[in-house]
Amino acid sequence: MLLTNYIDLECIIPELKVKNKADALKELTHILFESNKLKGVGPALDQIMARETTESTGIGHGIAVPHARVSGLKSLICVVGRVSNGLEFLAVDRKPVHLIFLICYPPTQQTTYLNFIATIAKLLRDDEHLEAMLKAKDAQTMYDILVELSETMMAPEEQYAKLSDSAAELNQVKDAHADLILLARLQLCQEMYETAKTGKRAIQERIENIRSLIDHRNLRHYDRLMKGRAPALVPVEGDTCQGCFMKLPSQYAQQVRQETDKIHTCNNCSRFIYIV
Repeated sequence: MLLTNYIDLECIIPELKVKNKADALKELTHILFESNKLKGVGPALDQIMARETTESTGIGHGIAVPHARVSGLKSLICVVGRVSNGLEFLAVDRKPVHLIFLICYPPTQQTTYLNFIATIAKLLRDDEHLEAMLKAKDAQTMYDILVELSETMMAPEEQYAKLSDSAAELNQVKDAHADLILLARLQLCQEMYETAKTGKRAIQERIENIRSLIDHRNLRHYDRLMKGRAPALVPVEGDTCQGCFMKLPSQYAQQVRQETDKIHTCNNCSRFIYIV
């Protein structure tokens, strides 16, 4: 994924002058609003702050990815703030955060959001890449680095061409996890199809190929969800379904974690769920 498809130069702040996490989140959310990316600050900021009280989005290695699902957006948007001296974020590795990628995305692009975060983590967990971002002299340099780094990842249409969805390979997975993988690929392809400017034909062919391999009962449920309450497949974070934002019963959440050979659905919204 090319990160700069979702990050404008004006949304990169090379020196975020804040004293604490709350101020950083407020400042970055307001930047999205002031650059006409968001229609309002309140709904997004409320979600972001609530998420941080439940579990920090500091993913380690000096990186944080606060996020919110915002209705009305056409595509994922992101603002980047750099804190040279580091900021206490209660990150998973207990180390200060230096780069904050604040993300807002529409409800229909759950998989795109997960792919975006995965790309950030993959690229910036390399010490040399992270150091380059931390030492960049200005926003333009930071932007150029993100372009250079993420261009090393395959373009979407190349990604689809490389994905193996063959029945022979998936038969090696002897449980329902194979269908979960296929459902995730299907949802990602559909999200990318909606926003792609080129390569739509190849993506559509990939979609049809994936659909032909999914168990018909799971596929029917997936289609019903996509028509009425997309996305159909969502993660569970902190025991909370990210489709309806209802907390799963503790015993059921533990069951979802342990029974990786089964497909599970949220007992409130019926979406397919998985643990991140």
